[in-house]
Amino acid sequence: MPRTPPTHVLAHLSDLHLRPASDPRVGGVVDADARLRRAIGVLSSWDVACDAWLFTGDLSDTGDAETYVCLRELVLPAAAASGTQAIWANGNHDDLATLRRVLLNELDADARPGPGAGGPASDPAGPLNREYDLRGLRLITLDSCVPGATHGRVADASLDWLAGRLATPAPHGTILALHHPPVPPVQDAAGLWDLRNAGAVASVIAGSDVRLVIGGHFHQTSFTTLAGVPVAAASSLVYTQDITAGRTLRGQDTHVGFNLVEVYPERMVVTAVQLDAGAGVHDVLTTVDARARLAEGGSAS
Repeated sequence: MPRTPPTHVLAHLSDLHLRPASDPRVGGVVDADARLRRAIGVLSSWDVACDAWLFTGDLSDTGDAETYVCLRELVLPAAAASGTQAIWANGNHDDLATLRRVLLNELDADARPGPGAGGPASDPAGPLNREYDLRGLRLITLDSCVPGATHGRVADASLDWLAGRLATPAPHGTILALHHPPVPPVQDAAGLWDLRNAGAVASVIAGSDVRLVIGGHFHQTSFTTLAGVPVAAASSLVYTQDITAGRTLRGQDTHVGFNLVEVYPERMVVTAVQLDAGAGVHDVLTTVDARARLAEGGSAS
């Protein structure tokens, strides 16, 4: 039976943690720029056409303008060449004023120094909440950052704004994206920087056309539900949490990647895409090859 294609496809990337060229390695270990280039290389070359590349925060590790310039110069031309658009959300490592000025061209040059892990400085322009129409699929990015903090909380004004947007359903429903996902973290220390008012978000999306909630922040792939809506948290492009360490946090340089979100009329499919390619286990098979093997009575897997 021919595969039914999805109506919409998103690449969901999070926690890039780009650093200035003078000190490029996260934790002195990982070259964040190289990881981003690897991800963009995959997105630009594979045969999965995306409606959008969505980046859900911690785009920068330090909030320096240089990191956003690097992001802009690498991602935007690649997205344009791929016939897609890049969509940005902010995280607790980002400097919101600098992000607006460099990536979104929204503010003048009067930006403050980046705050790093301590959280974004207060931005006079307010929370970064945006709505996008992807051929009838609504994508909403919701600011979950608290100035000066690593934990998340969606401001009352943002919740009111979200409720107003959701009052009118979109033709293909809505995906809600925010940096701090409403996911109870597995590891105890991560609970210190969770989303503090997930219940308030749940109250707004309950009964709405929101079909999926996505985020990042915890550097691990996780799934849950909120008000009956599926929630999918993406890993980081830079480093992940070692879950084999149990409830103790241990960042590790492996298993990094992003999520592929495929939208169908009646369901969503979220697939974790790891950037590391391992040793091959069987021959590379196209659909034609697999069908030929099945027709011969063999196994295609």
